[in-house]
Amino acid sequence: MPEQFSAAQEALHAFARSADQRAEKVRAIRSGLASHSVHREAFGKLPESDEISTDYEERQKDVLDTLEDIATLQEKISEGVTATARSYQDSDDDVVQAMSSVHHGGGGR
Repeated sequence: MPEQFSAAQEALHAFARSADQRAEKVRAIRSGLASHSVHREAFGKLPESDEISTDYEERQKDVLDTLEDIATLQEKISEGVTATARSYQDSDDDVVQAMSSVHHGGGGR
């Protein structure tokens, strides 16, 4: 019966590590995109060019902000899964301690 309610600690920790790795990759992509810029002149000299350039800059900033949000979310996922694994382990440790206490004749902790 216990196997029906077991948590795979190694799998939880592996998933947490993969979330951290995803955060690093997203930040690397963000850094690469942030290091490149398009000069205003690249959009031409027509009256609409300034508007197009401004729109491009706003969209670039939005993309960079979104990528940072994604990286932060991946870190929070990692933290949450790690805390879940720790909680499962603490619960298992408490059960072992309680059973050991009962086995040795003590009723309390």
